[in-house]
Amino acid sequence: MDNRACLFALGVLTAAALWMPSLPARSSEQAGSKTIIGQTNSLLVDGAEALRAGRIEEGVRLTLEGLKSAANAQDNAAGHSNACAGYVLLKQWAEALNQCNAALEIDTSNWRTYNNRAAIYVEKGLYDLAMRDLEAGLALAPGAPTLHESIRILERNKRLLGRQARKLVPS
Repeated sequence: MDNRACLFALGVLTAAALWMPSLPARSSEQAGSKTIIGQTNSLLVDGAEALRAGRIEEGVRLTLEGLKSAANAQDNAAGHSNACAGYVLLKQWAEALNQCNAALEIDTSNWRTYNNRAAIYVEKGLYDLAMRDLEAGLALAPGAPTLHESIRILERNKRLLGRQARKLVPS
């Protein structure tokens, strides 16, 4: 993976894999419990866990399969966001963008989706679009460390690009 997307992808993986469909909030006492209340799309959960574990191709496959039977809009949107993150890590940019856009058509309240799509825009050199998505994410989650790190990486990449452009111009 090249410089523009490398660190972004690590943040994307962390952000996307943290989402688990239909799992109730648990207290620290329940953290080790495997009890799940309500219906759970096990394929989406397994896909998220595979992404978190670094089994990206398996995570994308399971997530796409789980999306075929997503029970609600939240699961559907988050599943698309997770698939987007997986495709970013696989450098399959068109598929990643399609998945992020599908997620945002359903739900614009997930900062992780904006971070995922920003990674694609960074890879394509579309820094203004990337910054717009990161700002949208920050409006939703101002304290999210992943978003702040993504902005730092974006700004660094823009500086590096500016230096490279200056070297190409004859003096």
